[in-house]
Amino acid sequence: MHVYRQERRLRDQKRRDLSRILVLNPVRSESLNELSDEFFQAKASSGFEVKCESLAEGPASVESPSDEVVAAAAVARRVTRVTDREFHGIVINCFLDPGVDAARDLTRIPVVGAGESAIRIALTVGQRFSIVDVGPMKYVSRSPTRQVRALGVADRFASIRGIGVPVLELNKRPDLTVKKIVREGKLAAIQDRADVIVLGCTGLAGLAERIKLNLPIVNPALSALRTAEMLIVLGLRRRGVPT
Repeated sequence: MHVYRQERRLRDQKRRDLSRILVLNPVRSESLNELSDEFFQAKASSGFEVKCESLAEGPASVESPSDEVVAAAAVARRVTRVTDREFHGIVINCFLDPGVDAARDLTRIPVVGAGESAIRIALTVGQRFSIVDVGPMKYVSRSPTRQVRALGVADRFASIRGIGVPVLELNKRPDLTVKKIVREGKLAAIQDRADVIVLGCTGLAGLAERIKLNLPIVNPALSALRTAEMLIVLGLRRRGVPT
């Protein structure tokens, strides 16, 4: 019994030494949450523990302005219940970053948006970025999105290209999804002069390594995780907000 107690104490101590990151999937889909959990558990760096949560009050997916508003409200409500004793950082696992600004007002621990982190990382490896988007519409636009303008990087935006596959269908025919992304990525390089591609949905996290192009591809889910880990290691926190 003494040996078992000692092993339990060692496990408890090891867990206390881990930095814990809460990954919020701002949708109510349990299937997406399961995919996210599998991805983040596999990718978390040594010394970090990740917990993924979907939000029952969120939309089925975030593919419209109304979805974004509903998701943002659900994120804010969840963050009000987070303490820095429970978690050391938060990832909003959606490219549109719903609720990220509100969340940062509600806690001192780092809050990372997948879209913002992916775009900022893209700008360290390229001069002009294109976003390959998902959703039911296939489209091309060279006008900076609201998100891009808010980040102040419109002058380095090349285009956004939709592949015409809704979020909830991305993993139903993965080979077709990858094929469409590769096609739009090549067109972004040739027609829009992009030299780095940003994947416009965290639902593509598990497919990102299968996408092969002759230019860098930024995975927003992985970018957010690594950014959160970096901020925790650096000990950077916001001032003037609750703990």
